[in-house]
Amino acid sequence: MDANKTGDFIRELRKEREMTQQQFAELIHVSDKAVSRWETGRGLPDISNLEDIAGACQVSVAELLKGERISEPVTEEDMEQVSTASFSMARDFVRRKKWLNLALGFVIGAMILLVAVIHLTSPIPLNNASDVITVETLSDGEIVAVMDDGVAGYDIGRVTDPETGRTMLFVSGYDTLWHKLRGSDERILVSLGKADDMDYVYYYPGPEGDTLIWQDPTAPEPSEGVETLPRLVYNYWLLAGGVLSVIGIVFCALNRKKYYLGRALKITMIPVALTLSMAIVLAGSFGEIYGAPYYLTGILLLGILIYILFIIIYSLYAHKRKI
Repeated sequence: MDANKTGDFIRELRKEREMTQQQFAELIHVSDKAVSRWETGRGLPDISNLEDIAGACQVSVAELLKGERISEPVTEEDMEQVSTASFSMARDFVRRKKWLNLALGFVIGAMILLVAVIHLTSPIPLNNASDVITVETLSDGEIVAVMDDGVAGYDIGRVTDPETGRTMLFVSGYDTLWHKLRGSDERILVSLGKADDMDYVYYYPGPEGDTLIWQDPTAPEPSEGVETLPRLVYNYWLLAGGVLSVIGIVFCALNRKKYYLGRALKITMIPVALTLSMAIVLAGSFGEIYGAPYYLTGILLLGILIYILFIIIYSLYAHKRKI
């Protein structure tokens, strides 16, 4: 199959029908750049496009492969040329699709596995201090915290107020899905330091801000609670995803008869799937989100499932309508 000869033949057939490259491309559901590439001999149509091109040009696939009209009885040599070209194109097409699908499947599989591992091991904040931690002062002045068996790990942060010079310790406990699946019943003993070195110990995040769980008897009562910054960025992600979803849906509605509608729908469904997954995962938790990796990976995993479901439904619809 000669790329230049086939390209010239396609250009000749298109001009016979007085169509522009754009009009011809829309007729066979490809881009005008693809048509230009064929007609200049810089590439050959995929085997999946041959039947559409032949039908639009009112020629046979054999004539398209040969690059000229067949007006005389087909000889054995012509049949051999057409068969060779057909098998060659089919083999190249299958080879390209095979390696592309293998590479794409490996990358997607690795990404999903990585996200799943992160989700299993990401901290799930435990908000109720009374169910998580018990603080005791030992005889030597050391402060220790005993974590409940439902705690997989903890974080400790120390802050000194520059105005009062008071030292505050912030302790948080968290669980993980992996820890829950393992069913560990071990308690964690944590040394918080010497009583002389701190004034307050807070547990965060609490239901209504940080919870005071230990105080130096000589330190004054705190005048007000200490609040940590909620992860409000999720609200902005939800807003951005909603805006992108609306823009994509409007674009698809305005171009519903264009050849690139399928691609546009698949792209639009990315923010749609993420927006839906955000709303589901964070339902009732806006403004109180901690443990970003856990929620983010949950959103990604659910978003992937929603997107795969859409692709399956769209593929069935497209096959039925022959889009």
